[in-house]
Amino acid sequence: MGRILISVFLAGGLFAQQNGKLQLHFMDVGQGDGAVLISPQGQVVLFDAGEDLKLKSCDKPLAYLRQLGINKIDYLIISHYHFDHIGCVPEVLAQFPLTGAAYDRGASYPGDTYEKYAQSVQGHRQTAEAGQTIRLDAGTRGEVDLSVIAVNGAGIATTNENDLSVSILLAFGSFRAEIGGDLSGAKTGTYKDIETTVAPLVGRLDVYEVHHHCSSYSSNETWLETTRPAVGIISTGDGNGYGHPAPDCVARLHAANVAAYWTETGAGATPQPGLDTVGGSVVVEVAPGAATYTVRTGAGSPVTYPIAGAGGGGAVTPAPVIVVPPPILTGGPKYAWSKRSTVYHYADCAMVARISADNLVQSDTPPDGKRLHENCPQKPAEQ
Repeated sequence: MGRILISVFLAGGLFAQQNGKLQLHFMDVGQGDGAVLISPQGQVVLFDAGEDLKLKSCDKPLAYLRQLGINKIDYLIISHYHFDHIGCVPEVLAQFPLTGAAYDRGASYPGDTYEKYAQSVQGHRQTAEAGQTIRLDAGTRGEVDLSVIAVNGAGIATTNENDLSVSILLAFGSFRAEIGGDLSGAKTGTYKDIETTVAPLVGRLDVYEVHHHCSSYSSNETWLETTRPAVGIISTGDGNGYGHPAPDCVARLHAANVAAYWTETGAGATPQPGLDTVGGSVVVEVAPGAATYTVRTGAGSPVTYPIAGAGGGGAVTPAPVIVVPPPILTGGPKYAWSKRSTVYHYADCAMVARISADNLVQSDTPPDGKRLHENCPQKPAEQ
């Protein structure tokens, strides 16, 4: 699919709370999920607005949004239809009207929570498509691109609602962050391994909102090796019945040298001093053209991290949207892979069309040190 670019720019001074920087607010909503982006010029994007499992209340996200000083939402992006991700959308939009589009995975889902959500975004709703990009503050030094990297399983057949989550890659200068709802990285039970397919499409990250509240099915080794985030945000709630964050997920983050920021202690792994920070809502700020970003919580002083793609040194700056598929070799069994990925594909795999020409390698023989992409989806025309 070709790139779809939606450019939006509104003059500064029309929005509250802008400070000339990119702000990412990962809200403490208990055992649920919700994040807010405020662009340098003050545009507001809401990613999910979940109802807390334990409290059955929307007080937390509403209070956080009020203290930000915003009065409306410019865009809403919904990962999937579980209540801990959409349960508070109607109440939020009743107080902070939605002025632009609401992007979700399309289709429908059984239950009153979904029906109330669908009613609340009526007239604004659009289906997210891979390759689509929303551009904020267009034409300024601080443009922000929000690209849809994956939706509805990224070409992998699945009916698991978590696996169907929309994955968004945020690009701001050299800074990269990914928000992917409850994507799975394990092929077990009803879950499919979506993370391994999506990882090379995302590329190197600075900040990663840990999928699925850091469940056992989240953040597999291939995902972490490929995206190499410095910071992971775990949205979890005290006393939850899921055991989130799971000890094995947290251990994988530690092994990959990810600094983990937890909104609450949860009911699973025990946070380790020096590796984990439990401090309520997490705020990430990046100045236009900066080589660093800061992370602050309610616990301790802000911490500054270098942006992986800034200043050269071999860091990866991914191209999230591929417009023209590269040519495929023909005439026998061939293989293809990205220089920056730990997996390789058969040449007729649909994923090959998403590898940039600069990174594409093709050969009659498979590469050493890479793993074959299992159950590789065929070309789109053959599906």
